[in-house]
Amino acid sequence: MSRSQQDVLRHYGIRPVKRRGQNFLLDGNLARAIAGDALALGDEVLELGAGGGALTVHLLAGARSVACVEVDRELIALLQAEFGDHPGFRAVAGDLTKLDWDAALAAAGQRPVIAGNLPYVLTSLVLFKAAELRSRIAGAVFMIQKEVAERLTATPGGRDYGILSILMGSVFDIRMVRTVPASVFWPRPQVQSAVVSLTPAGDMGDDEFDHLREVVKKVFGQRRKKLVSQLRTQFSLEPAEAESLAREAGLDHEARPEQITPEGYRSLAGLLRRKDVD
Repeated sequence: MSRSQQDVLRHYGIRPVKRRGQNFLLDGNLARAIAGDALALGDEVLELGAGGGALTVHLLAGARSVACVEVDRELIALLQAEFGDHPGFRAVAGDLTKLDWDAALAAAGQRPVIAGNLPYVLTSLVLFKAAELRSRIAGAVFMIQKEVAERLTATPGGRDYGILSILMGSVFDIRMVRTVPASVFWPRPQVQSAVVSLTPAGDMGDDEFDHLREVVKKVFGQRRKKLVSQLRTQFSLEPAEAESLAREAGLDHEARPEQITPEGYRSLAGLLRRKDVD
């Protein structure tokens, strides 16, 4: 597909469907760069929301296999017509809100990279799904709302630091690769976008991650209260017990939830879990 994305969409009579949050990427150079970000992590790709194939064409130029998930039947037909003859291409008709992730991953390869220009309303769903799938993927490259990218990459104490920063930062090394102006999309969104790259980090098991999520949600509920106060309230600990637990986790008992690193939360959650087990 050497034609521009505008020409391809025009050829198939495709127009954006607002209720699906469709914003087509028109900048070919940017699409090529994002494909490069994904291929740097692996040569098997699961592309989410492939749309008109703006990213797909560049992924297929360097990937061994690309499985494209798309919910729109007209766009599935477009993708089949444009790329169906490519030996590495697979089309997966599916809605991200109820996708069979096992089947989608299998269509992409052994341990694929997940990539895509995510609909803003589905960003959190996909990010947490990527966290759940962390041991089965080589990483992820997403174009998302810039505000969410800033939350993902936020550091302790900052305004954007929160539950998303902590949980995703516990299982991924996260980089904001580039910012993206609204002018490269059709239709033009009301917000800026950014490309983020996520590489799995550490060896956290599923049970540990689920427990960490519960601890972070409870402790971070009132982010400006002191940690010890939150431990007493949320986990029914005596004052001395809460202070001792914080010290054992290597944390300042005077710290506030918004000041604790993802590593600090992991240590704290591990101690709380062992306490429950004991």
